[in-house]
Amino acid sequence: MNVIQYIEHKDIDKGKWDRCIQNSYNGLVYSSSTYLYHMAGKWDAVILNDYEAVLPLPWRKKWGIYYVYPPAFTQQMGITGNHKITEELFALFIDVIPKKFRYIEINLNSTHHINNPSLFARKNYLLNLADDYIILKKSYSRSASRNINNAAANGISIIENVTCADIVQLHRQRFKDEIGFHQQDYDNFLSLLNELVRIGACYCIGAVNTGAVLIAGSIYIIYKNRLYFVINGNTDESLKVGATHMLMDYTIQKFSGQNFTLDFEGSDHPSFARFYDQYGATPETYYFFSLNRLPWPVSLFKTGINSPVSKR
Repeated sequence: MNVIQYIEHKDIDKGKWDRCIQNSYNGLVYSSSTYLYHMAGKWDAVILNDYEAVLPLPWRKKWGIYYVYPPAFTQQMGITGNHKITEELFALFIDVIPKKFRYIEINLNSTHHINNPSLFARKNYLLNLADDYIILKKSYSRSASRNINNAAANGISIIENVTCADIVQLHRQRFKDEIGFHQQDYDNFLSLLNELVRIGACYCIGAVNTGAVLIAGSIYIIYKNRLYFVINGNTDESLKVGATHMLMDYTIQKFSGQNFTLDFEGSDHPSFARFYDQYGATPETYYFFSLNRLPWPVSLFKTGINSPVSKR
């Protein structure tokens, strides 16, 4: 008989947890204990039997209300394990979440093929890098190839000794915190990236102009057979000369012919989607789930508690 339990953070066996994520067919880096430790802080879980499947529950408390939320820089979580995620299994996991959590928002991973009126479809893009670079490059759009050539013509070059902090700073300068993240989110994210750099699971590259000034940078997390494009930073000069396109081409070439999938991490934003599509990436659907247990009329103002934001 299957046993599904809600487990508080202090009682979670992190070793068993990470083995579940590592060994499962749908285990993504966002559900690893390292990622959760840095980006969520407070998190409990729903666990099937002896860590056969797990559901992380990052939570906060505001205005006396407990709620489950998707932390910054985490695209997909949901149920992870080697069980097929049916509507019945999903419902059982959700039912176990304590009633004290009055509002629940979860970005489910793409293996949740279920029918539920509370699901909202979101788009991701993936590119299989198993082919040789010369084959992958044939799928580039004319626009991508033109931008790459433009960057080369303008003397843009790629460096691999750039720091995560430099790229995160470029990102913040570009978006000026308009995507909904706060100082603490960026501090947490940089702490995570530095830890991943330490263990060799983070890849950072930058683009410099002829004056050796950093004008663009990209950060990738390496986990299992995925290369996650987690953040990009650029300047106005970069946009004019196509430096970000050159960075993407450089990464595809570096990891081509290997057992990696490039995960672009989105996006529903049309301009980002067009950029990812230029490299022959394949769309992937995942779902945003919400459950509102708030009493009326508080339920009418749930946006003040937690509102999902775009990653980039």
